[in-house]
Amino acid sequence: MAEDTNTENDTVETGSTNENDNSSNVSEQDIDNAKQSAIDDMLKTVGASSVDDLKNIVAAKNEADKANQTDLENSQVDLKKANDSNAELTSEVASLKASNAVLKAGVTAEHVTDATILAQARVSSGQAKDIDKAIKDVLKSNPQFTGDVKTGPDGTAINNQNVSNSNPSITKEQFNKMDYRERLKVYTENPDLYKKFTK
Repeated sequence: MAEDTNTENDTVETGSTNENDNSSNVSEQDIDNAKQSAIDDMLKTVGASSVDDLKNIVAAKNEADKANQTDLENSQVDLKKANDSNAELTSEVASLKASNAVLKAGVTAEHVTDATILAQARVSSGQAKDIDKAIKDVLKSNPQFTGDVKTGPDGTAINNQNVSNSNPSITKEQFNKMDYRERLKVYTENPDLYKKFTK
């Protein structure tokens, strides 16, 4: 019986070999033809006549994408510049409107910038609801901005908050007799008087 089993295995193996021989009946030429046919069908679908044409189409598309990306980036840069310019112009217009309002309120030319900056700061910090209210507040606390200031005998401004004079009236002779420290005190407390005596 052992011999019969070997014979069957030989037969099975031979049968397997025959099946493999049948599957290799497809020639290399048939495979190449099928492959070329599939490539031709794909090329027709995408509208290209050859593989090189398809490569050129893909390369052109990639170049166009790069150009479009560059255009997009350039447009974004231009848009940022335009937005920055717009913000700058808007700020300038607000500043000019504030300066105009300050001038209409009677502020002297030498104090326009100071009054404008203080008024804009009050509006931006929320201390005043609009520029006109801010200007009124600034002028109330800085009456010298309008030139309508009462001065003491030594030239210092007097308003309701500054009734007492921190630097009593001094004469030119008294000033000339002062040492450096005393003159520095006059300079810091009353620069106009200091300038008057040092001319």
